[in-house]
Amino acid sequence: MKEDTKSLEELVVVGYGVQKKVNLTGAVEQVTDEVFKNRPITNMTQGLVGVIPNLNITMSDGKPTQSPSYNVRGTTSIGQGGSALILIDGVEGDPRMINPSDIESVSVLKDAASSAIYGARAVFGVVLITTKSATKGKVSFNYSTNLSSKRPTAIPDNIVDSYPWAKGFSDQWSSWNDTGQTPTAINKTMSFSPEYLEEIKRRWENPSLPRIEVNPTTGQYEYYYSTDWYKELYKKSFFAQEHNLTMSGGNDISSFYLSGRYNGEDGLFKYNTDVYKMYNLRAKGDIQITKWLKVTNNLEYSSMSYHQPINVGEGSNIWRNIADEGNPLAPLTNPDGTLSFPSAYTVGDGYIGKNGADLNQNVFKNKIALSADFFDKSLILQADFTYQNTEYSHFRKRVPVPYSRYEGVIGYTGVNTNDIQERRSKTEYMPFNLFANYIKTFNSVHNFNFLLGYNYEQSTYKNITTTRNGVVYEDADDINLALGDNISVAGGYNKWRVAGGFFRVNYNFAERYLIELNGRYDGSSKFPNDQQWAFFPSVSAGWRLSEEPFWTMNTNAISHVKIRGSYGSLGNGSISPYTFTENFNISQSDRILGGIRPQRSSQPNVIPRGLTWETSTIANIGVAITALKNKLNFSGDIYRRRTNNMYTVGPSVPAIFGTSVPKGNYASLETTGWEASLSWMDSFTLSNKPFSYNIRLTVSDSKAIITDYYNPEMNLT
Repeated sequence: MKEDTKSLEELVVVGYGVQKKVNLTGAVEQVTDEVFKNRPITNMTQGLVGVIPNLNITMSDGKPTQSPSYNVRGTTSIGQGGSALILIDGVEGDPRMINPSDIESVSVLKDAASSAIYGARAVFGVVLITTKSATKGKVSFNYSTNLSSKRPTAIPDNIVDSYPWAKGFSDQWSSWNDTGQTPTAINKTMSFSPEYLEEIKRRWENPSLPRIEVNPTTGQYEYYYSTDWYKELYKKSFFAQEHNLTMSGGNDISSFYLSGRYNGEDGLFKYNTDVYKMYNLRAKGDIQITKWLKVTNNLEYSSMSYHQPINVGEGSNIWRNIADEGNPLAPLTNPDGTLSFPSAYTVGDGYIGKNGADLNQNVFKNKIALSADFFDKSLILQADFTYQNTEYSHFRKRVPVPYSRYEGVIGYTGVNTNDIQERRSKTEYMPFNLFANYIKTFNSVHNFNFLLGYNYEQSTYKNITTTRNGVVYEDADDINLALGDNISVAGGYNKWRVAGGFFRVNYNFAERYLIELNGRYDGSSKFPNDQQWAFFPSVSAGWRLSEEPFWTMNTNAISHVKIRGSYGSLGNGSISPYTFTENFNISQSDRILGGIRPQRSSQPNVIPRGLTWETSTIANIGVAITALKNKLNFSGDIYRRRTNNMYTVGPSVPAIFGTSVPKGNYASLETTGWEASLSWMDSFTLSNKPFSYNIRLTVSDSKAIITDYYNPEMNLT
């Protein structure tokens, strides 16, 4: 076995640069691409779950299109809310649209000292995703594929046998109503009676009897099935595939990195299934124009499509409709192939396969950067500009679903939702960064690193949604084939800009005593004119005990011990662009006046004077230990985050005031917590081949308390 010193010299990505891991004074955690390799994940976020302590990832559902939320260190704000800022190669982006195989590292900046360089948008932490760059040398190709079979992890264990279910339903209905009566209907799709219950029992006890009859008097179907609707809804398993192709190469003058990916899933639903497709393309390259000037370009294109089945029975989701209408007595189809009435409200909608929504999202991003170095690379000037265009389209069709309750008679569900909807939205995002880095060492022990920069970002969002009823036939795929009179058109627009100047000063004495100062003067168009600018500073320090002359412990036992602490303040800029303006809601009235439906506007909410930023102040103390020939690593932190001036409901107003209760800076919150990670990394020779492994344990906890809230009457509601 050989001693591994890589962990001590590891470079960690931080704001606008990298630092040695041993010299970090802020709460920063980093993982490499190892967490994503050889894993059948559709979303890179799935690979981060449980990997980084106190990076709390919430998966809203199991869809491959989900956009999980990133939370760092517990509850943030009950006012404006807020989650972690996610930057991909220094530019805000959507992690679900990135190819996991392109990722080189993921860093999480947790405290104010490490996040302050990004200002008000980083108040609740930053996730830095860095993609791979070219490997200089001979051109190399790499192809990898992952073929997998997926299945539901949990399906409700429902009672699906006809008589046990019917008996339980009858008994529970009678007990709940406590009137001595028995139910007359299961729901709106099926009637019920004691005689029907006895017939269900007879046929359940004798499986040779038919499971369906036609009432000779009414012609209505009578059912005696034992249908498991979830087995009708889901496949037992479905196929998923991923293909990755990369090409890289270069020399001292230029280099390039190209990657392409296809990821697809056949869908979980048995009928009208939810097919998912994702395409990723990345092209990175750099050219050394002169000895001191380098140009880099990073182009990315991602395209995602997904078909979402829709259930129009009651306008609810399929699981709600199964719970309401999916009793096991009815079958999916009648003997003549028509849907049963209960199935038309549940799985039958998918069986017909005409209703659904097709979602498409395309992201184009190009980042061009210049880097110039002077004075033997002690001064580095960098500038970059990014153009990112995100286009989203949504096509939804809802047509009536045919069913039969009586032999030879067709009815329809969803007659009120016979429409087509088309939505188009576009977001243009343009960030610009200009910064300089100066590194200087005096007498071989006094090490300085100065960073000074400027950041500007602008985002513009536009949306249009059109809905029209009267679809002329069930296979229509264009809104021109909807000819009804009920036409709805809605738009949407917002624009915001942020700008800020920032600095960072690092000093260390012989890499033993460490100190870092950060600050950012931030401006945001989202705030009132007199509150658009604010300054947010932070400070952090570290002490590497293991570098002291008095440290005499065997380095094979404990090679590195560092104690660090930080304190800083940040404003919450993650808010809606027009939160602090009086916005009129304009709509069309439901009432007819003079033969027309006039336009109307509602009274806007009142915006109090004196509004200011929500401010989060964070204190952090941490320790890092490396032991046993650098194979064992421990990192632990405790922290306290106080969020003041949260934007919440204030004093009550009389009903005649005309609007809802005005909001203001009326609340405060304190979040405390701790986190720890323990990892073991080793390698040895197995069958004359190198074998390496890594084991990592993470644990964390946090608690949030509302310390101030406007509630003079001490009401509990």
